[in-house]
Amino acid sequence: MKLFMIFIMTLFISSVASADYDFENVYRFDNIDMIKNMDDSNVVNMTVNGFSSDSNGNKATSKCLISLRNGIIKGNCKGTDQDGDIEFSTVERDLTKGNVGQIMRTGGTGKYANKTASCEYTVILTDFKVGVGYLTATCKE
Repeated sequence: MKLFMIFIMTLFISSVASADYDFENVYRFDNIDMIKNMDDSNVVNMTVNGFSSDSNGNKATSKCLISLRNGIIKGNCKGTDQDGDIEFSTVERDLTKGNVGQIMRTGGTGKYANKTASCEYTVILTDFKVGVGYLTATCKE
């Protein structure tokens, strides 16, 4: 379950506007649900809500729908920044390889229209009992 929470931290997206940038994200886990598969592996689904700030001066709120299966975190996110521009992204991380994962911007509206980005994020802090986390990321457009 701890690995799953770390994964959720990665779900949060940034507001991005230029070529290379960094961002920070704080988030909380909501609507966590889990079942055991026949092979005794866990399947976990959750909603992750977050707030981010990037080195370009953008601030955004985000919502991600995440699933954890066989140690792999995958999800889709939608973020809205201070200008009302929307950024769509995907997140992925292999929990067996640590606290580093990938966030990929797939497009959006306004400053994010027809722009992709690749971000490497690192989960810095997670508390599953409280249901919150913090991550940082470095991105390239």
